[in-house]
Amino acid sequence: MLNTPSAVAVVDGGRPDDRRTPDAAAYWTVLGGPAVPRPTLMMGGFKHLLVPVLAAACLADRPWRIANAPRIEDRRLLSAMLRHLGATVDDDGPRVTVDASGLGGARIPAHWSAGIHGGVYLLPTVLATRGEVASGRHGGCAIGGGTQGSRPLSHIAAVLERFGAVCEVGAEEFRATAPRGGLRGARIDLADFAEREPRAGTPTGPHYSGATKTALLAAVTARGTTVLDNPYPKPDAMELARVLGEAGARIEVSRGRITVEGLGGPLGGADVTLPSDLMEVVTFIAWAVHLRRELDLRLERSDVVRSGLAPELECLATMGVPLAWEGPLLRIRPPERLRGTDVLAASHHVYSDAGPLFALMLLGADGSSRLTDGVWENRFGYAEGLRNMGAVLDRVGNELRITPGPLKVSPEPLVAGDLRAAATLLLAALGTGARHRLHGVGHLARGYEDLPAKLTALGAHIDVPKETGESA
Repeated sequence: MLNTPSAVAVVDGGRPDDRRTPDAAAYWTVLGGPAVPRPTLMMGGFKHLLVPVLAAACLADRPWRIANAPRIEDRRLLSAMLRHLGATVDDDGPRVTVDASGLGGARIPAHWSAGIHGGVYLLPTVLATRGEVASGRHGGCAIGGGTQGSRPLSHIAAVLERFGAVCEVGAEEFRATAPRGGLRGARIDLADFAEREPRAGTPTGPHYSGATKTALLAAVTARGTTVLDNPYPKPDAMELARVLGEAGARIEVSRGRITVEGLGGPLGGADVTLPSDLMEVVTFIAWAVHLRRELDLRLERSDVVRSGLAPELECLATMGVPLAWEGPLLRIRPPERLRGTDVLAASHHVYSDAGPLFALMLLGADGSSRLTDGVWENRFGYAEGLRNMGAVLDRVGNELRITPGPLKVSPEPLVAGDLRAAATLLLAALGTGARHRLHGVGHLARGYEDLPAKLTALGAHIDVPKETGESA
């Protein structure tokens, strides 16, 4: 394997990646290519942990150093927001260093917050540090319950109000003020911000994760004790609790509960190494299964990846996908027989982000399957594009019924309205062996580092228009 200091996607005999981050390109033209012998890809860092960790640095009076930070649009925009607020941010290469000791601002500019969802985690940390915070709307994929082009903030406000804050939420404006003396500890049942998943009976829903992370970030420097019952259980929340503890927060995590003894003052410094991105791992597993190719993934902190993807790995095992874990390597082999499987995407089960990728894989199964999304109501935006390629998919409420069958050339361009829909349709197009135009690829820049280069290293042809400043 080629060893270069900055390599992210590496293939035997291949070339180092293009370092440039895709912008909001109108479309890519994509075409699958021949198999590359024994490819190995290095996975980028975990986006869903990077975002709250960057926000948490605002709570510290000493620098935070974050290693294995993926170079994605969320990182670029959050770094810009932090600089605007007065923090010093060294954002170069795979490491980000944030010194928020000079934080002086309290307003997050709308032209940055509207571009990504992750800026919402600055709301509790700036509020805790400055006593007030204001922002415009916050963007991200259009899969939530907000207005067009925005994501809801009412649950963020409701959590902060439990800590004594006064919040105002409008269509274009968010404001919060802390009580005199700072935020106060609280007891919060996070199930209040969730729904009960009918099949499993566990908390789930679109606000559950954000409410848990907001409560953690508000609690660590508050005055008094905070008890969080029924917290969101996945690594983006549990690893955040661990990182906050390493920075000096007094946190105890037990089954079904997180107890935080508020410091009443700032956190200390931290050195954080992000694990590999769980959804990027699932994406490339889907690539290998759908295209029937071998692939090795090189991981950072593979133990966190493996435990964090336990529900996904259980489903893949049921489907018959051969996976082998060898230290930092995950070896993927195409299954001899892919079995139809029912997949539940919910907060205590498979990630909702992984659902579209499972739907793609299950089109190659030997029997029908069902995908149920218990988090989002509108997570099937990829289905129309797959139907244009010949897929037989029937939606009933929040359930997608999948009849297996081969994909063919779409008679019209493919259009993706969110990040995982774009990734799913991209992989689907590569599997047809025909050229496709994919619109909505600007979403991919928020969740994948160097995706065109990684796919090119696997033999694909990705034509990115020159006006985007990137080629692959």
